[in-house]
Amino acid sequence: MGEQALKGIKVLEVGNIVAGPWAGTLLGDFGADVIKVEPPKTGDLMRGMGRIKDLWFCVEGRNKRCITLNLKSEKGKEMMAELIKEADILLQNFRPGVFDRMGFTWERIQELNPRLIYVCSSGYGQTGPKAKKPGFDRIGLAEGGFLEVTGEPDRAPIKPGISVADFYTALFAALGAMMALYHRDVMGTGKGQMIDCCLTDTMLRMQESILAEYSYDGTIRTRIGNGTFVTIPSGHFKTKDGKYLVLSVTGDKLFNMWAEKIGRADMITNSKYNNQEARQKARDEINQICADWALEHTIDECLRILGDDIPAAKVYNVVDILNEQQYKVRNMILDVATEKFGTIKMQGIVPKMSETPGEVKWAGKPLGYFNDEIYSKVLHKSQEEIEQMKSEGVI
Repeated sequence: MGEQALKGIKVLEVGNIVAGPWAGTLLGDFGADVIKVEPPKTGDLMRGMGRIKDLWFCVEGRNKRCITLNLKSEKGKEMMAELIKEADILLQNFRPGVFDRMGFTWERIQELNPRLIYVCSSGYGQTGPKAKKPGFDRIGLAEGGFLEVTGEPDRAPIKPGISVADFYTALFAALGAMMALYHRDVMGTGKGQMIDCCLTDTMLRMQESILAEYSYDGTIRTRIGNGTFVTIPSGHFKTKDGKYLVLSVTGDKLFNMWAEKIGRADMITNSKYNNQEARQKARDEINQICADWALEHTIDECLRILGDDIPAAKVYNVVDILNEQQYKVRNMILDVATEKFGTIKMQGIVPKMSETPGEVKWAGKPLGYFNDEIYSKVLHKSQEEIEQMKSEGVI
């Protein structure tokens, strides 16, 4: 393996759960030295979340040097200031104002390290009338417009099974950090900057042409179930063996191919179905034809009949994912050793880079695992000083 893309970049991460910390995970996957600061005793709330305590943290805490530090103590604030001086990127996702009240305003941070790239992730952003309100994933999905278009038209909106708003906000945060790093180092300004990411902005940005449609003709897009107006037929269709076939057919060529494969070549010349405008009007009817066909076949039969040219798939559960040869070939399922759970499987690195590939060096470590290493080798504290900070509850 060659050198990693972010080798030498020092990241300081302060925060909880996903929207802030996952940006650190992405950077750490590609070689950044990520020091994760957690409160003593409790640590990142992610450690206690999920069905099995500490297991999720093994995945998202990977490649990070975890330390504890009490930021409510004066000594803890002193240590944080020293860490800031050493960092290239600082990630935090406290509610706006919290880090400021600890003494770390943007102005103070610039004084400590004018080269620092300061990335803030929150519910509503650092400005605006709602800035100080708490914001969680579901709130971002709601106010960003995502829930309005997700689910069946006659039922309540459906939240995805994972924290979509949190993960995408972290992705934008990591992207912002990389652009700021380019501005500082490649363009040669030498200057850091503040990056403001939030759940609501993130989900709003992902709303396709919804705003444009409303401004153009007053249409308010809402829930239409699993289908779309662009791909017809499309949806999740139950099969004879109780599985679900996912289908997405776009354009005349694929529609004609699909109709022929399911034994309905008559649809190709029928004016009700033979162009996109007609298919939009007959969307429900076409989807029902597809649903009836799927119920007559097992999932394997459906996929065999449709072949490789029709965009179709089975809805995978975790067992299907682990057995999928595509993921094995792309090294997307990794076996990683942990202190508590033995060797576990976790997701691989995204994206794949030919010259500077990412790597999982270790799973998320126990709380305070790297305390002695960071405080002695990075901040040059003596063992006596470290023991004193432990006894005082600073670390």
